[in-house]
Amino acid sequence: MDTMPTTSSEDDAKVLFRKGVDYEREGFHYEATRCYKRALKLDPDVEKKIADEELVSRSMDTTDENNVSNDKSEDEYDNKEDLFLRFQRILGPLICFPARAQLTTHFSALPPELVIYIFRWVVSYDLDLRMLEQCAAVCRGWYLCARDPELWRRACSKFWPSNVNDLVPYDGNWRQMFIERPNVLTIGCYICKITYVRRGEESFRDNTNGPSFQVVYYRYLRFFSDGRVLMVLSYNPPYKIVRKLQTREKAPFNVSPGHYRLSGKQLFLTLDSEDKERDREFNRKYGWEDNTERKTTYNMVLEISKYKSKQNWKLQCIDYEIVYQSRVNKVKVTKYDLTNNRFPPFIFSRVKCYSNESERVL
Repeated sequence: MDTMPTTSSEDDAKVLFRKGVDYEREGFHYEATRCYKRALKLDPDVEKKIADEELVSRSMDTTDENNVSNDKSEDEYDNKEDLFLRFQRILGPLICFPARAQLTTHFSALPPELVIYIFRWVVSYDLDLRMLEQCAAVCRGWYLCARDPELWRRACSKFWPSNVNDLVPYDGNWRQMFIERPNVLTIGCYICKITYVRRGEESFRDNTNGPSFQVVYYRYLRFFSDGRVLMVLSYNPPYKIVRKLQTREKAPFNVSPGHYRLSGKQLFLTLDSEDKERDREFNRKYGWEDNTERKTTYNMVLEISKYKSKQNWKLQCIDYEIVYQSRVNKVKVTKYDLTNNRFPPFIFSRVKCYSNESERVL
């Protein structure tokens, strides 16, 4: 017949079990295992009893706190209270707390100013704000540092240096201004896929059933935070091109560099094609007439909008013209009619390799 353990053995088992928990937190796993085994021999249900006691004590503490209306616990949640102010009230001047005893210096020992400077390298000159939002999800302290107004003010000044002080529509919040105000995304490429059908040459035997070909090519736009932009026209799929647009030096030979300007929801682009020096040298070598254009300029006006609830992911071309300037300074302008939406929109695609390294601080 089974006998119930005495009260003294239950108390000894609880003491040994709690001692084993302390050993485990300090990293002494061998001593912790010995204490757990001795406690389970005295009382096999000791772990469940300790868990029930802690649950009862926590519920009693919660009841006592609710009876005192002026006292608020650290984890009390108020829907009306701003999350930033709540975390600031809980943590005070500290960033975070170590979960257990540390033998080396913990991250919480760093001052907030140094953590914010590290986050400026995380965002980098390329404005990788997505990575900053991921850092904000680590803990309360990182959330506070990632919401620092100076970080978001620097990000806003990259796109709107002239109107950067206009914070009235955004309640004085730099982050809200950056999220809600139209801008371009710099950690990736905007891709436009163009498809059309071209008639082939008719056969001399059958003039009624000529071949047809489906032509597919892409336009790529890569924006930088300093106002520069690269455009590439290629038949190659995105996985072969986007990696080459990480920097101007890695770009393909047929890249068209230029600059852009934001004005409300509209984006004004001016791009110049590369001079055809190779063709000129070839023509001069064989004494042929040089009929190549000296300069070709692309002027585009794009409208920024949402794409499947994602802000700033879509660019719709509303005006497009090409200016040709010959070697005798003769100018020819070709303007395209876009009234029937014949120009497909550019859709943003994030490129992970763009944010692998930070070369310049924000």
